[in-house]
Amino acid sequence: MLGFKNVVGVDIGSSLIKLAQLSQSSGKIRLEKVGVVDNPVSNFRTTGRTMSTHAVSHAIRHSLKKSRIKVRDAVSSLSGSFIIIQYFKFPPLSGKELENAVKLEAERVMGGELNGMETDFQILPQNQKEAKGQQVLFVAVPKEMVQQRMEILQQAGLNPIGIDIDCLALANCFLRLKNLASEEDVMVLNLGARLINLGILGKESLYFVRDISLDLKAPLNLKEKIMLDRTVEEIHRSVHYYEGRARGNKVARVFLTGGGTVASEISDLFSNALGLPVEKWNPLEDLEFDPGKLGYEFKKDKGYLLAIAIGLGLREK
Repeated sequence: MLGFKNVVGVDIGSSLIKLAQLSQSSGKIRLEKVGVVDNPVSNFRTTGRTMSTHAVSHAIRHSLKKSRIKVRDAVSSLSGSFIIIQYFKFPPLSGKELENAVKLEAERVMGGELNGMETDFQILPQNQKEAKGQQVLFVAVPKEMVQQRMEILQQAGLNPIGIDIDCLALANCFLRLKNLASEEDVMVLNLGARLINLGILGKESLYFVRDISLDLKAPLNLKEKIMLDRTVEEIHRSVHYYEGRARGNKVARVFLTGGGTVASEISDLFSNALGLPVEKWNPLEDLEFDPGKLGYEFKKDKGYLLAIAIGLGLREK
């Protein structure tokens, strides 16, 4: 039995807070309730780790009430320049051997900084026929950031059962909802107000994730050529790294989601800059939902905002 029937995904973005509660019946995933509210803390993602949590908690509590979300188990996520994502390669190992190998490699890379971090790792699928060994995705998040996020949720009256990172929640949403052709690698970009979450995925497989942080003093505006060029440069770096490691696998097309996707010309701008087919992806196109039950203020085009919240809500306990 999947665990997301009574879980709310809480995506606290730089400018908006998004909530999503889902259910599943007869193999079909359904969006039951949704909440979208302004984040009262300006530039939340880059404000730092010392901000007051009360205003954000109050906004979440208000949104829970307004959207009639009564479940209290919650999953949220973190992102930004404080998050460390590394890729390790090991010979075939299992169990405790692999845990020890990851720990030793993390200590080599991060040194004493590791002591202040919450860490986790995941074995990545191989996407080359003759690959040997294991590719491991390693993630480290400052303990104080995890504690702060848990406090925000608790002050909002929620019970935090998991803290993820945005780019993995994005990948989870896409892989659970989108039916890709076999042997096709795609890139998914979540265009936020200050950050871009990037994932390179295959059919039912995650290969590469990262956050693109441009240290912006104003919201991301991809219509500005200098901003688009900086973004595309970072995307190219990610694609080259992935394709070099994948030994022949190529990114075939790009999907765009997030609030920055709404502008009509965004797909063409990215397609011309990247030299790849680009299409917008609204997660609501791959979900069942009753518009009348989501509130009169919620329109379908706001589905672009929900990929991370939905990905969190789809997590299994």
